[in-house]
Amino acid sequence: MANKHIDFTYDGKDYTLEFDRASVRQMERNGFRVADIYDKPATAIPDLFAGAFNKNHSTVKREKRDKIYEALTGKQTLLDMLIDMYNETLESLIDEESGNVSWTPSWTQTETEE
Repeated sequence: MANKHIDFTYDGKDYTLEFDRASVRQMERNGFRVADIYDKPATAIPDLFAGAFNKNHSTVKREKRDKIYEALTGKQTLLDMLIDMYNETLESLIDEESGNVSWTPSWTQTETEE
């Protein structure tokens, strides 16, 4: 999996936003659903941005994450990049190339005839 991330400096401090499986799991446990970006954008978009801090900057308080989001320009492009990064992390869960253990089922699947 490529290591996509977003870098910026805010108030003299460098930040790197990115996702990994652990940060995505944490977001989902807290109720985040990527589909909510379209259904509940006022909540989900800031939550997606805030969740991108979890991997590298988990100690940054939510209030500061929200202030940074408000200060950033190019929010539509930022949102597109965050969604891409998030989805890439989800896709890594079924990445055929990441494992090194093969497996064999004890049965075979057959097509259901109608």
